[in-house]
Amino acid sequence: MEFFKRKRFTFIFLILIFAAIIRFYRLDTIPGSLYTDEANQGYNAFSLLQTGKDEHGFFSPVSLRSFGDWKPPLQTWLMMPFIKFIGLTEIAVRLPSAILGVASVYLLYLFIIILLSDFKYRFRIALLSAWSLAVSPWHILESRSAMLVAVAIFFLLLAVYLFIKGIRNKIYLILSFFTFGFSLYAYYGLRVVAPLLILQLLVLYRQRFLQKPHHLFLPLVVLVLSVLPLIAGFTRNRDVLFGRARTVSVFYDRGVKLKQWELMTQDGLEAPSIFVRFYHNKAYLYLRQISANFLSHFDGRYLFLKGDTVQPFQIPNTGIMYLPDGLFLIIGGVFVLTGFGQLPKKMLIGWLIISLIPAALTFMVPTSNRTFNALVPFMVMTAAGLSVLRNKRAIFVISLVYMAATGYFFRQYFINLNSYHSDWWNYGWREVVMQTAKISSKYDNIIVADINGMPYIYYLFYNRYDPGKYQTEAIRTYTADQFGFEHVEGFDKFLFPNQLDWPQVKRSPLKNTLYIVPASLTADTGFFYEVKDPQGLALFRFYEF
Repeated sequence: MEFFKRKRFTFIFLILIFAAIIRFYRLDTIPGSLYTDEANQGYNAFSLLQTGKDEHGFFSPVSLRSFGDWKPPLQTWLMMPFIKFIGLTEIAVRLPSAILGVASVYLLYLFIIILLSDFKYRFRIALLSAWSLAVSPWHILESRSAMLVAVAIFFLLLAVYLFIKGIRNKIYLILSFFTFGFSLYAYYGLRVVAPLLILQLLVLYRQRFLQKPHHLFLPLVVLVLSVLPLIAGFTRNRDVLFGRARTVSVFYDRGVKLKQWELMTQDGLEAPSIFVRFYHNKAYLYLRQISANFLSHFDGRYLFLKGDTVQPFQIPNTGIMYLPDGLFLIIGGVFVLTGFGQLPKKMLIGWLIISLIPAALTFMVPTSNRTFNALVPFMVMTAAGLSVLRNKRAIFVISLVYMAATGYFFRQYFINLNSYHSDWWNYGWREVVMQTAKISSKYDNIIVADINGMPYIYYLFYNRYDPGKYQTEAIRTYTADQFGFEHVEGFDKFLFPNQLDWPQVKRSPLKNTLYIVPASLTADTGFFYEVKDPQGLALFRFYEF
């Protein structure tokens, strides 16, 4: 028995070392630039450290206003100690995701052991689940960036793990409900997923709580207390609770309404209006659309070939899971349904269904970030499928296949992403800011075309601009553009016109002014400096008048 314990310890230790190497290697330069949301969170963490207020001057907000959206603050809070000791840098911004990404690998291992406590092969499936998560393209992409969901899944998994431990020890149950509440500050999707998972857990373990209902009193009190700040914020601004969810909702999209109009128009001349409306009612059309959205996340092309097609959640020519995962996901799904006990089976299937609900309610599908919590059941099912392999020759062949698939992903992510798709991560703004800093003292005005990536936030971030000063200088109207985004018009000597008319600027430019314009807007040769991408394609050009 002691031998097997040492062997398991060695395996999980090596898996964690490998997971850490993958997540920390060149963390500051791969992806090659901070995405706009990452820079925004980093600067707001810096602002909170310096002034106790976010960039808008709000004191200790429970939700951070961000380009017209509202971001949950947990990731920003977690950045603060790293920025305090390391400085406002790319690595300080991304470290919380990377650290909790590695921690999630170990937590999944512990979770499977306790979930399958009566199952003979629980340690094998736990190790395979940890390994699958450690090398998962989906998880690596998210845990190497500050895009909220890697932090969110750690706290959600921790909450469920503590809940199962809390069945025997009510202290863990209290900690679980606090963690569930805490997780609501991590990602908007959890404000749907976490309550549904709590409900599922209470149903699955109802016999325990029916016998001792008083064990739920303190956990529920702790849960309510943990979300009180969020409720208070909601009373002041309803967008604090769900952000821009209203504008990406399937009910906001006009597609369903237009489809209803099309169907009613086709039938309108041949049937009374009341019957036309009965057969083409909104409830049915919305249900059909939501069902289609839900099922789109099981599309093999999305899972194993193309992945997410929305920046920055893309991996060049790669799915969010490995191609051979498809076979073992099916085998593992059957294994979970037939070989696992009733409770683990219901737990994993319920988790999967619940995780897809937030994305199904939007019109932007399939989407990898809104369904990121489905990674847990997907990895466990894949591991369950792999666990049925017993033949050494088959294990050897499958290992070679996975080595080839993993090697291909590493090449696509660690090399080709930066080399050929740097635009996905708004590459170039750091270089623009650094060059501007060298020459800014020569000009009375610096005008930067606000065409891509909210440039003001990069100037704040890379200049470590004094947050207190910025809060008094910022020129903003809080008026959303056609896509729902709010823009900063300027601060200090910087101006960021959202609709820069370059031909008009050339006809009557401001004197002693530096203009920074995307290369796509101009074919002029009068620039004196140019920022290019890794392939040598011009991105931004500097002009002076």
